[in-house]
Amino acid sequence: MEEIKATPRWTETLTLGEERELVRRCQRGDLTAFDRLIEAFQDTMYGVAYRLMGDYDDANDLAQEVFLACYRKIGQYRGESRLKTWLYRIAANLAKNTWKRQERRGYAVTDSLDDPPPGRDEDDSPREIADEAPGPRQRAAGREAAQALWRNLKRLKPEHREALVLRCMEDLSYEEIAEVTECNLGTVKSRINRARAELRALMQDYL
Repeated sequence: MEEIKATPRWTETLTLGEERELVRRCQRGDLTAFDRLIEAFQDTMYGVAYRLMGDYDDANDLAQEVFLACYRKIGQYRGESRLKTWLYRIAANLAKNTWKRQERRGYAVTDSLDDPPPGRDEDDSPREIADEAPGPRQRAAGREAAQALWRNLKRLKPEHREALVLRCMEDLSYEEIAEVTECNLGTVKSRINRARAELRALMQDYL
């Protein structure tokens, strides 16, 4: 199975000093500083929310919940980890809560995830030189495989999906994932290995 490509983890241009200053201002109730934090992190938080939820509406709701939680809890942030790690932890915990609610309601994974990931159009594919450009059948096959990947990602066990998304799509280290999920390194590595095996089995028709 083709390796899942990592996307840029964060789009903010804040230095550590700027980040800490904004956090201090937020903790003093400076709404302008909080707006700056949202501006710095909102695109990537929506991206990780989509990868965790696999649905645009759910991702939008989750991203909003993350920043609401950040606003309410910013006074509890002590700077022991980077703000991005703290936000990842909030997103992961909120996603788990959503998955549990969906499970209680008898939520079933849909058979179609036709929309492309955030930031990509349906026909957005790497540009090739003219004589190597994929033909219509290749492009169609690529879109079908991409749709299957997103659909099957939603079928993984929640803790496996979470670990795989954080590692392969958000490019976090094992240590960072352990911090976000509050698990030991052995558990993190086991979940990622199991997730890869499960996804490979689900995607066997596209290998």
